[in-house]
Amino acid sequence: MAAKKKPSAADPREALRHGPPGPVYALDGDERLMVDEAVAALKAAAVPVHAADFNFDAFNAREAKLARIMEAAQTLPAFAQRRMVLVTEAEHIDPEGAQELLSYLESPSPTTVLVLVAGGNFDARTKLYKALEKAGAAVRYARPTLREMPDAVRARADAMGLKVESGAVRALVDALGTDVSGAAQALEVLSLYVGPGSGRPITAADVASLITVTREENIFQLVDAIGAKDKAAALAGLHAMLSNEQAHPLQLLALVARHYRNLMKTRAAQAAGVPRDALGKLVGVPPFAVDKLIRQAKGYSGRGLSDALGAITAADRALKGGRLESTRAMERLVLQLMS
Repeated sequence: MAAKKKPSAADPREALRHGPPGPVYALDGDERLMVDEAVAALKAAAVPVHAADFNFDAFNAREAKLARIMEAAQTLPAFAQRRMVLVTEAEHIDPEGAQELLSYLESPSPTTVLVLVAGGNFDARTKLYKALEKAGAAVRYARPTLREMPDAVRARADAMGLKVESGAVRALVDALGTDVSGAAQALEVLSLYVGPGSGRPITAADVASLITVTREENIFQLVDAIGAKDKAAALAGLHAMLSNEQAHPLQLLALVARHYRNLMKTRAAQAAGVPRDALGKLVGVPPFAVDKLIRQAKGYSGRGLSDALGAITAADRALKGGRLESTRAMERLVLQLMS
């Protein structure tokens, strides 16, 4: 699970509703959508549109010298109350050579909003980051846990003026895991689907129709590669789901486990003579998945599926027990399932 955000500066997206921006912010974290929203909110609050050309400077810390950044931070605004200085990839500011910035934090300009944005995360062990925390400037947008994610989805839906049934919230979390950016994009798509301003709540069926298909397709492709013993394709599919979809390894493991249980149910149902039209409802999968499940189930014996579920259980213990790094544990599982 992602680490909790250390409490320091208030999230500017919320704080700006109650007052003007502060003088310094250091933004980082896994949830880049939240970081981008915070930067946009700070710019809207700090820089009047009519004076933006005079009161907004943007630097990349890889390229700009710190002395030039600090000069901009100490420049008075023109035709406005404040100016904003944005520094991207700010984790590349040399923490050992940042004395000028450390001094600035002790007495920042009251007419400048200095926003330091890391491309990933700041190194929390450095003197510079500790000074940013002490100044109340550090805001880390950590990905929520699976337990926290439903509240994050509801909050996002409320902000968008959407009604979302509890079953739809659960379906979104099942499909997208702890990917807040993905959830926001999914809610935008669902909003268009139900009709803006229609007042109709988003249902679990809506989510199943529009959102979960991609995740299900990727699981099928992963298991296809495993069944074909194509190590390159299987590992590539695994890494794509872990990175591109931002799935937590435990959540992805749960999806793989569910899929193999569905294969076992499908095999048993076919042996019992259950007709194809009834199989989807019995197993609990959408109609598009039935033929693919039947095809994949034919590639496994009962013993093979039992061994696969045993390997998945062992991987679950390894992940929860911390005996293996999470990505490595999933890689090992994929290779075991092909053996």
